[in-house]
This record gives sequence, structure tokens and C-alpha cells, in this order.
Amino acid sequence: MNIQMMEGLLGASSNIKLSGTPMSVYRQASAEGDTEKMKRALGYTGECTEKAVKYQEKLDKGMQAEAKAEREKAKLEQEAAIEKRREEHKRLEEGAGPDRPQETDLVQISEAAKAALNHKPIEVAEPVDGEPVIYTPAGEITAAPAEPESTVSLTA
Repeated sequence: MNIQMMEGLLGASSNIKLSGTPMSVYRQASAEGDTEKMKRALGYTGECTEKAVKYQEKLDKGMQAEAKAEREKAKLEQEAAIEKRREEHKRLEEGAGPDRPQETDLVQISEAAKAALNHKPIEVAEPVDGEPVIYTPAGEITAAPAEPESTVSLTA
């Protein structure tokens, strides 16, 4: 919020509040039938509302200036971000040029690992054909119960 906006808000608000006093005098004079007093009160009210309008215009100008400043600030920030991205892109291109190797990770394999790679892989044993077994909670092996043959009966 800039100074123009604050001045506009405060000035308009206070002048509108100040116009309430001569308006109450106008109403009182209207009830009494005093036309001279009514004219003076309306004159004061008009002055207050005119001042309020001027402060409103000042507020509008301040808001426009604030919006313009915000747009310029956003534009500068955007340009800075674009320039930063260009620099990063340029730096990456320079780092990955044809005469310079790209950064890579190196892996070293120990002699034991090389020796293990030269050996043939261990052959997996074939599953043993036999009856299924069940292990008890104590770790003992028991024979699996034989599955009863299923019977089907059809009736008509």
C-alpha cells in the first residue's frame, strides 16, 4: 500500500463521516422550516462530499500506481528467472561439450567379485518327487494326511 492509497482512504472516510454533522443540522433545520440554515448545512455537506470525491480520485491513482509497480516487479522477477535458466542451460551445455566427458560415476569391482563372475553359476537342484510332509511347531516332520477321494452321487 503506497502513501497515495492511505491518504485517499483516510481522507475519503473522514470527509464522509464529517458530512454527517451538517446533514443532521439540515434535517433539524428542515423540521424547523429554517431555509437559510438548510442552505448553509447543504453547502457544508457538499464541500465535505466534494473533498471525499477528490480523496477517492487520489485513492484510485494510488491503486493504479500500485498495480503498475506490481506488474513491473513481476516482470523483473520473470526476466531474472529466465536469465537464470539460460545461464544454467549454458553451463550444462559447456559441461557436456565434445571435448569434455560428462560427469559419470565410477564403479570398482574387487578381485573376489571378478573371480566369482568367472565361475559358472550353481545349478539349481530339481524338486524331489515324494509325498508332502507337514512340520509341527516343534520342528518334527509328520506325514501329510491322505486326501479322501471325492464321491459324487446323483439322484433323479
